[in-house]
Amino acid sequence: MERTRDLIMEGLIRTMANGAVTWSIPEVAREAGVSVPTIYRYFRTKQELVEGLSTYVVHKAGLATMQPPRSPQELVAMVREMYLRAEGMSDAMKMASVSELAQEIRKESIPVRLNMIEMALTPVLSSFPEQERVYLVRMILLLTSSALIRAFDQYLNLAGTEAADTISWAIFALTRAGSLNEETTQASSEREK
Repeated sequence: MERTRDLIMEGLIRTMANGAVTWSIPEVAREAGVSVPTIYRYFRTKQELVEGLSTYVVHKAGLATMQPPRSPQELVAMVREMYLRAEGMSDAMKMASVSELAQEIRKESIPVRLNMIEMALTPVLSSFPEQERVYLVRMILLLTSSALIRAFDQYLNLAGTEAADTISWAIFALTRAGSLNEETTQASSEREK
């Protein structure tokens, strides 16, 4: 049963990788090597099939057991793991990740990801002015995106550990900027006294 579900998900990934802007259950069935009724036994609708993809990718990447990060250090550890696991992605998965469907799925997940990042940065956010908190969370979202993982590989020929080290440095540098803001504000207040 799980094997068939995996075949269906891999069929969807290959369909996405083929660049199809619109796709159908029969196309996925062909790619998966299963019948259309088999897909409908596992997924009642096209939407359910798409929703199952996120869970499948998380499990396939080995990220399902990771807990949401509660500190910048845990966030960096999670991002490091994402970068290292991205290195082992299949070509079909890489192609599927840039498809139109993948972009739609990502858009739907952005509020959840922003909230997760904000929770992880809670220990340092209070040292930032309100607008800079928003900027910081947005920047961390971009630093943890699949687009940046691809950019490191395509523009700098960096993958895995080197890319993860660079991102870790950037996240820590950005989060330290808040403590510098706080020190500057305190020094200005003391001078005014």
